[in-house]
Amino acid sequence: MEATVAGTTRTLADGRGCVTKAEMRDQPRLSARGLVTVVWRDENRQIRYMRSLVRNVSGGGALVLSYRPLPVGAFVRIRATNLCFLAGCGRVRHCHRWGFAYLIGLKFDSELAARF
Repeated sequence: MEATVAGTTRTLADGRGCVTKAEMRDQPRLSARGLVTVVWRDENRQIRYMRSLVRNVSGGGALVLSYRPLPVGAFVRIRATNLCFLAGCGRVRHCHRWGFAYLIGLKFDSELAARF
């Protein structure tokens, strides 16, 4: 496969065809909509929290839409108000600006299936 990360499609080494980024994921993502509270410590070690919107969820992580960026690698706690299965701890894997907001990819410390 190609070594590029930025593209969404990748060509197989033998030229058989293209594989999309979604097909390479370990777990399927499910579209989810709801409010979550994200809690983290800032650079001054102060506890901060913000309300965010969940965009999608997989067994190992979630994508949230937020009004402020979080540093990659930051330890966070997440808790949903109306999605009872969505609560736990994890780390920020990526944070990208999207219009006036930020898309933040979170990877859970333990998979959802292991918690139930």
